[in-house]
Amino acid sequence: MKKLITFWIFLFSMLFSYSIVAQHVKALRGSQQVNYPEKIMKPTGNPLPAGTYSVGASGYFTSIGTAFNKLSADGIAGPVTLELIDSLYTATTSGFVLNGPIPGANRDNRVTIQPAANKNVIIQGYGNMVLSFLNTSFLTIDGLLNNNSASLTIKALFNYVYNMNSAVKFVNNSNHNIIQNITAISENKKLGYGIAFIIEDRQSLYAPDSNLIQNNFVKKAGIGIYISGYIYNIGPVKKPVGNIIRGNFLGSETDKLITWGIQIENGKNTIIENNTVMNISYNSDDNLGAAVGINSFFSTESIIRNNIVHSIFDNCSEGGAVGIGLSGTINELGSDNSVYNNMIYDIYSLSKQPSSGIIGLYI
Repeated sequence: MKKLITFWIFLFSMLFSYSIVAQHVKALRGSQQVNYPEKIMKPTGNPLPAGTYSVGASGYFTSIGTAFNKLSADGIAGPVTLELIDSLYTATTSGFVLNGPIPGANRDNRVTIQPAANKNVIIQGYGNMVLSFLNTSFLTIDGLLNNNSASLTIKALFNYVYNMNSAVKFVNNSNHNIIQNITAISENKKLGYGIAFIIEDRQSLYAPDSNLIQNNFVKKAGIGIYISGYIYNIGPVKKPVGNIIRGNFLGSETDKLITWGIQIENGKNTIIENNTVMNISYNSDDNLGAAVGINSFFSTESIIRNNIVHSIFDNCSEGGAVGIGLSGTINELGSDNSVYNNMIYDIYSLSKQPSSGIIGLYI
């Protein structure tokens, strides 16, 4: 009988712990609503012909904002590459916003944003977001890593005026996009995220589908990679379908600068594979309620496989330290999810909260 009582106390503790985690994720969604400028509904000029266009002080486009406005208004007539030729681009508090869809963009005619050869490029901002893509599809952001000695870092500077300072965000009907080989940094470890695909419009009938996030390094963030079909105070909207999170590195061996590694919410057919998530930590000034490596919340048919998750540290949270989780609530149930062939180790906590747990794999 003592063992049975102990088991139920433990089970209640774990359920209570994850109800707190779920509430904190919903709270995150309420702190990031953005009012986007109204989309220009008719072209103002000719579409951009296929080719490569330099972006910078001496370039074809003198700024990222100018290039985005052209794509938004007039679109493209073939595959287009925007080549970043300056070392530093600084956005205003509104960030660089591409208000899609891009006319003419399709599977054969993509827009690619990448650094020029031998350029180490930083795009930074000090507002809510650095790069925002609204209803934008068939776009690639490629840092190229060591190819041509080029790199691309997208960095959100901390600004206490905003609840969230985040790096890259795709919103609503944004499909078939690729983010690869970049470094993403949010200096706001409380709520900022590195890379996100989310729904923000409460009336939206569409979610970000079939996007690929691969081979990126998220150095610092509240949530490293975030895909969500959830809206604050509204609940689930439409499920993001068929997104892939593959081969990314979140955190590093030498720091503890991320609170929550990978989070998907209300998703379907999401694949999370071959990622390394390390040195995740929750401290007293963080707002996410727990230290979590990978979590699938209220999702169906997600696959979490071949990931390495380690060094998850909780200093004082109510939610605890979690390696990999499948979570939900009484009314928001996940189903048909698969978690296999992952390596999880070094999960530890100093929290004195009674609901805080130390959990390798949580269902």
